Amino acid sequence: MTDGLNWKIFEAQDYCLLRKELYGIPWYGSDTSPANLYFLQKKYDIRMCRRDNFLFRYYSGASVNRRGYGFPFALRDISSPGHPAEYDSKSLAAALKTIIADAKANNREPRLILVSERQKAEIDKCLAVELTGFKIEWVTERNDSDYMYSSRALAELKGKTYHKKKNHLSRFMRIYENRWKFKPLNEEGVAEDIVRVSSLWMGENGNDDLEVLRMEHESIEQALNVREIFSMIGGVLYVDEKPVAMTMASPVNSYVVDVHFEKCLGQYAANGGYAAINWCFANTVTDYEFLNREEDMGVEGLRKAKLSYHPDIILDKWYGVLTKC
Repeated sequence: MTDGLNWKIFEAQDYCLLRKELYGIPWYGSDTSPANLYFLQKKYDIRMCRRDNFLFRYYSGASVNRRGYGFPFALRDISSPGHPAEYDSKSLAAALKTIIADAKANNREPRLILVSERQKAEIDKCLAVELTGFKIEWVTERNDSDYMYSSRALAELKGKTYHKKKNHLSRFMRIYENRWKFKPLNEEGVAEDIVRVSSLWMGENGNDDLEVLRMEHESIEQALNVREIFSMIGGVLYVDEKPVAMTMASPVNSYVVDVHFEKCLGQYAANGGYAAINWCFANTVTDYEFLNREEDMGVEGLRKAKLSYHPDIILDKWYGVLTKC
C-alpha cells in the first residue's frame, strides 16, 4: 500500500452506497451534504477515497479556501442498520495521519478546509491527546459561514421577529389572491417547471457572470436527473398556472435539510415571491429541525437577505494546515 490515497471521482450511482454509509452523520454543514458533494465536484474538482472506514475528500478549487482536505467522515457499517458511524480520537488521529501522508506523497500541504466549530474541537482534542507532534493555526472566513434556520419558525413566522417577512408574504397573497399555488417536486410536470423558472431567471439576470449562471443552471438540471438517488425535495410556486419561483433541497441527515437552489422571477420577487416560496417549502419540511440555506459568499445583498430571516445558527468554517510542532 502506498502512502497516497487512491482518489477517484464518484459517479451518481456511487452515492447510493455512500448515502447509506453516511447515515446519521452528526454534522450540519452544507459541505457534508452528499448531494452537494456530487453537484460541486466539477466546480471544485472534488476527489474522494474510502479507507479504514473513513471517507476522505480533496478539493482542488481555484481559491485557497476550496483547495485542501475536508474533515474525514466516519463511515457506517451498512450491515448494522440504524446505527450511525462511530469513531474516537484514536481513529481520527489515524485519519489525520493518512491525510498527512497523502499530502507528502502528492507534494502538497495537509491543509484542512470547511471545518465546522465542532469538527475543529474534535481535531484540537485529537492533536492534544493523540497527535501531539502536530499543530494547526486556525483561521475562519465569514463569507463561507452557513445560515441555519428553524424549519418550524420559518413555517409559522410568529411574533415580532418575523413581522417584516410576514408582511412580504401577506403582500404576495393579497396581490395574487386565489391565483397562486405551490406544487411539490414529486407532482407531475414540476421538474420541467423548475428548469423553466431557472431558464427564465437566467435570462432576467444576464448582466451577471454568464458562466456562473450557466453552471448553476446545469447543476439544477443535473440535480433533477439524480433526484431519486439524493432524495431531492422542493417545488414550484405558480401564479395563474404559470411557474414563477422554484426551490430544491436534499436531506443532510434526519434533522437537517440543505437548500441548494431557490429562484423567483423578478416581477413576483418584487411582490413577496421569495417570502412565499420560502414559506411554502418550510411548511413541507417541519419534520426536520433545521434548514441550511448555505453561505452568502460575501455578497452584501445576499447576506442582508439571509440575516433578515434571523438564523438560529451561523455555522462558521475554519481552515488550517497541519504542521509539526
